[in-house]
Amino acid sequence: MSGLAHLWQSVRGWVYPPACGVCDVPLTTARQVERPFLCGDCESTLKAIEDGYCEICGQRDDAPQLRAFQCANCKNRELAFDFAVSAWRSAGVARELMHRFKYGQQVHLSRLLGSLISGVWRDERLLLESWVVVPVPLHPKRLRERGFNQSREISVEMMRWAPPGIKLEMCELLSRTRHMVRQAQLDREDRFRNPNGAFESKLGRLPKRFVDREKKLNLLLVDDVITTGSTVSECASVLREALEPDRIAAISVLRG
Repeated sequence: MSGLAHLWQSVRGWVYPPACGVCDVPLTTARQVERPFLCGDCESTLKAIEDGYCEICGQRDDAPQLRAFQCANCKNRELAFDFAVSAWRSAGVARELMHRFKYGQQVHLSRLLGSLISGVWRDERLLLESWVVVPVPLHPKRLRERGFNQSREISVEMMRWAPPGIKLEMCELLSRTRHMVRQAQLDREDRFRNPNGAFESKLGRLPKRFVDREKKLNLLLVDDVITTGSTVSECASVLREALEPDRIAAISVLRG
């Protein structure tokens, strides 16, 4: 997002009292600090993805699960990331928030979504010493239309909510070379194929200490929504071929 856009967001937040991003109820200062732009009533309707989710793609099973499992979404598929974790189900209030953020130009909601994605840190596999944070990129055409990359904005805010002791450094290591049809507009089979060949690596953005492999390279792909996992898998495939990282994980605010 441009500096001018950031300035406008700051002015807007100063002129207008903070309100819930869904129901527009005014928020107290204490509530705004606790969970920016979301009232308690709306937050209570969010459905967290906690125990009992697929150990590979992060999909939650409605049936009670006492241990890790592999879901039908991952069977007979080779996904390029090691595992994926999402914070909330994409339904109701959560879906409405994401819609307002992405399509309603409510960029200030990145603060809220950055706090919501912090729920992924419950997964102990993410508790490593350091990660290089890689936002899933937009095609330049869509970036011009929208004015910001939602995954990058979420990444910036998410890094402020990370647990103590975990070092996060953001590097935009990918570019989108093909303008894709939105995944939400496709059926399941077409979603699998749509991201193929849509990304390329930008190795010049990687700090030299990682290129020389003086330390482990753990990549954390960040997206707004993961549905089939095809987009983050294609991103991971490109990064794995170019960099041979030690680990690639994918996280998202919502799981479709």
